[in-house]
Amino acid sequence: MKHARDLTGQMPVDQMAQLDGLNGLTVAALRAWNAGGALRAHALLCDRMAEPMALAAFEALQDLTEVLGPHIRRPLRCHAPNCTCVGLDEAAFARFVQEAALGDREDALLLASILVQPRAILPLTDAAARLGLCLHRAALRAPQSRIPEPASATRH
Repeated sequence: MKHARDLTGQMPVDQMAQLDGLNGLTVAALRAWNAGGALRAHALLCDRMAEPMALAAFEALQDLTEVLGPHIRRPLRCHAPNCTCVGLDEAAFARFVQEAALGDREDALLLASILVQPRAILPLTDAAARLGLCLHRAALRAPQSRIPEPASATRH
């Protein structure tokens, strides 16, 4: 007998506070695009990174959504922009962008095959890699105030 499960794309699987910089920015950008379109996503990116990098990330996000639009297998489910939990679709999308930018290209292509029809796999992965690299750079340049000071002032 199979167990009845409600595995929808909105099912919470993580918390925003637990996501690292790249994944957190990816989920935030996806939510902004989903909730308010291009203007809201652009504003979020400009708020989180320098203008030239925000423009490059926005162009990559636009390319990514242009590929997703006509080729997506089913709409991605997103939580509200200020929600503290991360849904299943959002986590999978963030993992896809991370793999495309920093991981194994074959894994990214496999994840893309779940999201879109076959002819859109390569363009989607390329756009995700560009977006992920921009977001990763922004996460690396984030204020270092989150790094705790050492217990001792002695530096080795």
